[in-house]
Amino acid sequence: MDELQPDGTVLRRAKGRFVLPMAAEWTEDLGEWVEHRYLRQLRQFTKGGFRHVDFVSRIEATGDGFVIHMSIEMLPRGLVGWVGGALGLMRRGALKFIASTDRIIQRELALPASEEQADTMQSTSFAPATLPAGARRRLDLALAVIAAQPVHGGLSGQLDAYLCGTPNTWLQRIRPLTLARQWRVDEAAVVSLFLAAHEQGLLTLRWKVLCPRCRNARDVPDNLGDLPKSVHCTTCNVDFEQEFSANVELTFQPEPWLRPLPDGAYCTMGAPSVPHIKVQRNVDAGRTLEIDPPLQPGGYRLRTTQAGDQVDVDWDGTGEFLTLPARNGEILAGPPSPVGKILLENQTDRNLTFVIEELAWRKDALTGDRVIAMPAFQHFCPEQILRPGDDVAIANVVLLFTDLKGSTSMYEALGDAAAYNLVRHHFDYLTELIERHGGVLVKTIGDAVMAAFAEPVEAVGAALEAQLGIGVFNQDRDDGGIVPKVGLHQAPRIAVTSHDHLDYFGSTVNVAARVQGESAGGDIVISDDLMAATGVRGAFRLAGAAEPAEETAELRGVAKAVRLWRLQFDPSP
Repeated sequence: MDELQPDGTVLRRAKGRFVLPMAAEWTEDLGEWVEHRYLRQLRQFTKGGFRHVDFVSRIEATGDGFVIHMSIEMLPRGLVGWVGGALGLMRRGALKFIASTDRIIQRELALPASEEQADTMQSTSFAPATLPAGARRRLDLALAVIAAQPVHGGLSGQLDAYLCGTPNTWLQRIRPLTLARQWRVDEAAVVSLFLAAHEQGLLTLRWKVLCPRCRNARDVPDNLGDLPKSVHCTTCNVDFEQEFSANVELTFQPEPWLRPLPDGAYCTMGAPSVPHIKVQRNVDAGRTLEIDPPLQPGGYRLRTTQAGDQVDVDWDGTGEFLTLPARNGEILAGPPSPVGKILLENQTDRNLTFVIEELAWRKDALTGDRVIAMPAFQHFCPEQILRPGDDVAIANVVLLFTDLKGSTSMYEALGDAAAYNLVRHHFDYLTELIERHGGVLVKTIGDAVMAAFAEPVEAVGAALEAQLGIGVFNQDRDDGGIVPKVGLHQAPRIAVTSHDHLDYFGSTVNVAARVQGESAGGDIVISDDLMAATGVRGAFRLAGAAEPAEETAELRGVAKAVRLWRLQFDPSP
């Protein structure tokens, strides 16, 4: 439990068992570390066999390796503590921990070069988990179902090894996109794998509302409908709103029958649980601390754990990193630090904890707006719906609308039965390619289709394939085939639950439908917002299509003329 102190610092109050087989209660701060250089955690005990335990580890880089200096100071209290000290129990506990650390390091050093950068969570010396009775058979049955699904080809074995061989610490917050990078496989396939594992009862979904400062989760419901609107972070002492596209992340945990996890969190030596935080160091009032973290080029957020302003910087790695002065309740991006160092300057009258966190963590966040636009989510998680009357804001979803040219005359010429059969075949045609490009069919409206995509390039790819392949679809059909009208638009919108499935609404949905209404058939019309998205123009070149032509149009319900882009196709096979 986090407790805010009068000076703005945070103490964590915890309980458990520590070295001696007896209950213990203690307080600790948020911990200190500099990645690959330094780690410290001090616990002050109020119950148990110790007064305090102070763990410090320093890593010294050498010409061809490194040296680790590790110390564990344990001050006993009471009869049990002094007896444990006299019998050498504390010393043996400390040596056991050091030996375990040495085994982990030796195993890391022995990894083949191809695996050194994988950062795999199994590359530790923890013993494989002992599964509860009957769990192995139940796991095998579920994995067999998953393995039979083509999209998960070969991944079920990796999931098996991960669920059985990973320490409890890392199973409390499984991030599929992190594993996709570590396994070097397609992200969508790994997300689908974990959603299928959820459907088979292996994993539970955890919707985490992340604090915008510390990125820790304060609410973890297992259903989309239970997401809170407002959240308070006790660590940062800030209130913030749930933003579905920015701070809602979907993670996973094993079901208790498979891997029963202990209650609570592993907060001591917390750096592994927040790998995006590269530096977290306490600096006394009026003092300056010099550190030497081996930071990589990229974007960083500079802040303190105490409430106050923050600043984001991009560092290209060519010069020295910035000095971090803190004064007047804010942290600043100061002048360059000395060569190979970073200066943390506390110019205030209170102690502060400085933080340097890497912003690249966001690339591994499976945000809410991204996952609900994936076909696997709709397929494997039909129970995940919003409460009636609730909605969430979506920042980055592309809508694709299609319709048929001359549908009225088609029904008159073919008759209702034949025309309906043709429309159903065209729905199957579009659904298959939409899902293959990572989109989801939201709904059909008469002869029209509405689909959603998380990625602009995938949406454009689906539209291109729909028009490029329509000649083959129409070939040799007795009913004469169809001429699709296609429109694409990207802008913020709202997601709701309608008729027990997720749907989108709002003015931007109407604009997307109006964009499709500008299609004459046999073409694709794209809004200017989507055309400006990264990779869209390249998607046309990659498909061998011409550059869309620019035009302006008056859209019903839109006050000003808008810029659109049109690409015409030859309907022949």
